[in-house]
Amino acid sequence: MFLSDFSIKRPMAAIVIILALMCTGLLALNKLRVNERPDVELPVLVVNIPYPGASPETVEREIINRVEKSLQSITGVYQMNSTAKEGNAQIVIQFNFSKNMIEASDEVRNAIGAVRYKLPTEMREPVLQRADPNAQPIMQLALSSSTLSHAELSRLAEDDLADRFRAIDGVATVDVNGSLKRELSVLLRAEKLREYNVSVAEVVAALKNQNTTAPVGKVTGALDEKSIRLVGRIETPSEFQQVVVKRRGDEVIRLGQLASTTDGFAELSSFSMRNGHPNVGIAVTRSRDASTVTTANKVRDLVAEVNKTLPKGTKLEVTQDGGRDAENSLRNVTDALVFGAGLTVFVVYVFLNSWRSTLITALSLPTSVIAAFIAVWLCGFTLNFMTLLGLSLAIGVLIDDAIVVRENIVRQMELGLDRRTAASVGTKEIGLAVAATTFSIIAVFLPVAFMPGVAGEWFRPFALTVAASVMV
Repeated sequence: MFLSDFSIKRPMAAIVIILALMCTGLLALNKLRVNERPDVELPVLVVNIPYPGASPETVEREIINRVEKSLQSITGVYQMNSTAKEGNAQIVIQFNFSKNMIEASDEVRNAIGAVRYKLPTEMREPVLQRADPNAQPIMQLALSSSTLSHAELSRLAEDDLADRFRAIDGVATVDVNGSLKRELSVLLRAEKLREYNVSVAEVVAALKNQNTTAPVGKVTGALDEKSIRLVGRIETPSEFQQVVVKRRGDEVIRLGQLASTTDGFAELSSFSMRNGHPNVGIAVTRSRDASTVTTANKVRDLVAEVNKTLPKGTKLEVTQDGGRDAENSLRNVTDALVFGAGLTVFVVYVFLNSWRSTLITALSLPTSVIAAFIAVWLCGFTLNFMTLLGLSLAIGVLIDDAIVVRENIVRQMELGLDRRTAASVGTKEIGLAVAATTFSIIAVFLPVAFMPGVAGEWFRPFALTVAASVMV
């Protein structure tokens, strides 16, 4: 066998190659993103089309039927499901895994745009979302205080803390839950509307038209040019009382004559509790190409930094840590992997009854396992429980081949051959059989890596890791 003869005749070159593979493998391992599960991207697009005030029957007739006909021209669609709800149409489109999702998003937008003129004018613009199972919060934080009010906590979370967490590298979105949203309520008095003969639509139009800032034009001089802007944005709640709703001759009817304004908070759409007390929750979601463990560590460091600057009696706590969970899961798999390798070496010693043979056989394990990380990194996989499961399975196969080769070399030495000759002859005798065993295992696992559908996406890291480990 070429490889065995090369290693026997040029041992220093073989050692250098092995060390180079191990060093490259360690560098690849250092660059691997660490996640609990494989990054499986489902080829699913969700289209939500708001149609305020419409019944489900109207939504189906006016929107879904027309949009579905246009979407049928898109290629690569595996399945399409539509749901008509009160004031909203939802279309879930599942594509084949070979479909480029960026192109799919553009095709869906173009298909909807082609029939936009047929859709109701009251309909709002469609919203496209990618269905990503990994887009779940990796960290849940709770902001509570014994000195600040709920409104002050809400402003602190919305205006300060959320922006600081969004600035972390690897963070995609930061959602604030249970916070109070400032809202200015205009409470119309029916008797005043009748008295001044003003409709609700006129009040709404007046608020829209007189609470705006817009460019008007430009004034060009001999040497300069200046822009003119209409500054009409209302800055304080008291200014709403002076909004002109209607004019009747010399009489001016203002909003303060028709309604009362209240500066308060909107109705809570979400509620956060911590130890039975209301607080403000912050949910941090990582970006798709970021590591769960690395991002969680950065968030944890920022939490410790923020707690040093918060007012007395106010604290920010981590209530759910996905980074710790991922680390614990991977640590359990790693411990099982190391324990299995140690137990394998012990079994080898029991049957060979030679520390020398056991040590030589065991040296094949770190070489193949560490070098396999090169293939994991090149394939773009993360270090997750599926890749570690593949390594644990490969250990048994690797040690099996090493035992067979080593035992045959020992047999040749017992027949009187020197070590170099025994290594060459013993490897040649069974080299073809060992190679056939290795390639048989690769032939079994490679098709698993190319299975279609979700199962193939999940098992691809596992299968390719096993194949790479055995091949090395």
